[in-house]
Formats: sequence, C-alpha cells, structure tokens
Amino acid sequence: MIETRARAALAVVLALTISACSDNESTAPTPVATPAPAPAPAPAPSGPTFTVSGTVSETAPTTSTRVPDAEVQLSGGVATGSIADGTFTVPNVANGTYTLRVAKAGYETATRSVTVSGGNVSGVQVNLLPVFRWVDQEFYHQLGPGNASSCPGLTDGRPCRSYAVASHHSGDVRAFAAWNSTAADFDMEFWCGNTRVERRGQVGKDHDEILPHINAGQSCAIYVVHMSGTTMQYTLYLTYPY
Repeated sequence: MIETRARAALAVVLALTISACSDNESTAPTPVATPAPAPAPAPAPSGPTFTVSGTVSETAPTTSTRVPDAEVQLSGGVATGSIADGTFTVPNVANGTYTLRVAKAGYETATRSVTVSGGNVSGVQVNLLPVFRWVDQEFYHQLGPGNASSCPGLTDGRPCRSYAVASHHSGDVRAFAAWNSTAADFDMEFWCGNTRVERRGQVGKDHDEILPHINAGQSCAIYVVHMSGTTMQYTLYLTYPY
C-alpha cells in the first residue's frame, strides 16, 4: 500500500515538472530586432556659402528650347531641378571645384566642371542632347496661283510653303506630298541655310517625294512649290530624325 502511494506521488511530481517545462518553452520571449541607426545628416559647410545658377537647354540646332524638370546636382550635394523656363539655382555651396551633373529622361546626361571661389556663380549653360527618335508629321494645305511664298531664299515668285526640319542626329528625311488631281503640279525641294540642296519634280503627276539626308545640328526645310495649274489641296507626310 505504501509503495503504491509512493508511485502515485512520483507520477504527480513528474506530470507537474513536464507541464512547467512546456509552459516555459511556450512563453519564451521573442527577441526584438534592434533598429538600424538613422544616417547622420551631412555636415553643414563651415564658412561662407554661395549659389550656382544657370540654364538648361537643348543642343543645336534647337538651343533656344529650354528644358524644365531636369535633375541638377553638384558632386557631394543635394539634387535640385530646373524650373519651367529651364533655369536652376543650387544654394549653400562652399568654395571648391565641383562636377555639375544634369539629367532628364529623353536626353543624354551632361556634366560640367564648376569652381566656386568667394562668390556666387551664375550663367552656367548646360545643353542636353535629345536621344535619337523619329518625328512623324502630317500637314494639310492649299497652294496655288496668287498665294505668297513663305520660303526663304526662293526669289522667283513661285507660291511656296516651307516646313522646318531641325535634327540633332544625322539621318535621312522623307517628305511625300499627294494631291487629288493632275490639274496642278508641285515640286519638292530641300533647303538648308537658304541654299537649295536637292530638288525633285514630277510633271503631270498627283504625288511627289524627296529623300534628302540631314546632318546632326542642321536646321533645314522642305519646300512644297506650286509650279503650274490650279489651286490644289495637298497632304504632306514628313519624317525625319530628331
């Protein structure tokens, strides 16, 4: 009898011990990850600071086209941007020589060296080269006797319309004109710098085409010239590299 009670007591003790171990295992605290320390702010320049300002534009032949929303950054500094008119200002620049980097989608990134020495630097000009792309345009116009010429360099009085072609990359231009009757005759001409480079004419036809080559940085034009017949509506399809 005594042995039976001892065995029963031992079983109770073992059960309590196993339960306690299970409770300890299930309630063990989960380690908390230590947060990464915040990066230290860049130290403020010691001594006087100045501004660097300038303008972002396209490369030739469209240097008058300003480029807004370009990212502008001096080496080691915080990036700013060009505003609607293409101008930018970088504040709080200490004396030193920096690399100015200007970037925007659709353009090749450009860099400039800028030296700040005891005063503000202004008038920095940065020109961005557009990445290669094709321009496709369609025009619908009438042309005939009595219409004035709008083609620079054409001095014989023929009615004419001019269509600008400005390219940052070398490539072939395609200009195709079509009209709906043989009652008029048009010629196609390619002019660069008030000089006729190429001419194409098909007498008595209802269409004409010219395929000249343009060099990078050139500003040229396609001329549609009325040669004879009645006033006629035509469609011009123009493709060129930008």
